[in-house]
Amino acid sequence: MKRFAAVALLAALLAVPAARADGDPASDYLLGQQVFFPYDLKVSSETQQSLVALVNEANSKGYTIRVAMIWSSYDLGSVPGLWRKPQDYARFLGAELRYVYKNRLLIVMPNGFGFYHQKKPTTKEYATLGKITVGAGANGFVDATREAVTQLAADNGVKLTGATAPRGTSENHDRLVIVLAATAALLVAIGLRLALRRRGAKPA
Repeated sequence: MKRFAAVALLAALLAVPAARADGDPASDYLLGQQVFFPYDLKVSSETQQSLVALVNEANSKGYTIRVAMIWSSYDLGSVPGLWRKPQDYARFLGAELRYVYKNRLLIVMPNGFGFYHQKKPTTKEYATLGKITVGAGANGFVDATREAVTQLAADNGVKLTGATAPRGTSENHDRLVIVLAATAALLVAIGLRLALRRRGAKPA
């Protein structure tokens, strides 16, 4: 039974997105990525990749920024008290990342934006963000994020073209998901077979 439990646990870990692994998912994810997407934000992979490409364009043109999209209190993990407090969460997340990342940080919540830039004034950025409305629904949420990144970059003399994701990026992601799901299913099947064999081997 111990072997079966270990196999089941491994399968569960493969099936759960990495963003769920920690009490404050964005603080882990943004250590190496530029955009944190909520697991429950239901938009197409093309829409996600388009936003990722836009943020990547901003960074490649010299406007260094990372984006945390917080769709629900669940995305805050162990700090749900910061839900609907984007400015407070911006400071919190900035402190979490400060040993690895010290540049611009944009927070997007359904009720508005937060912005953090370690030891830098943010009055100008909040003036810009205050003019942007976060639209209803998942697509309105993503559109507001795109507009915020575009306007913030423009304020610093960086014009973004709104580049789309390279062809094949979405396909590669989908293939990876399929492979992981198949692996998890195989591990569960192996675990069940081992458990049944052990039961069948027991004397009557």
